[in-house]
Amino acid sequence: MLACAELKRSTYYYALAHPPRPTRPELWEAAAEIFSRTANGCGHRQIAMCLRAEEGAVIADKTVLKMMREMGIRCGIRRETAY
Repeated sequence: MLACAELKRSTYYYALAHPPRPTRPELWEAAAEIFSRTANGCGHRQIAMCLRAEEGAVIADKTVLKMMREMGIRCGIRRETAY
């Protein structure tokens, strides 16, 4: 089976030993509340800024972006292009 998937044996056992876990689940509820404040939602930068200010969380923008992807929320606002 590993030969068909072209995986090494060690990769298979590493994946078994390290199952995927959600990123910062203690902040999901607060992030969802911040996101729902506006009609179109808000982006990862604004959510990160609010989490830092309101919750006192030490969190990077990329981590908030990853959390949003796992939660399935997406900002409806798009930036204008300069072209």
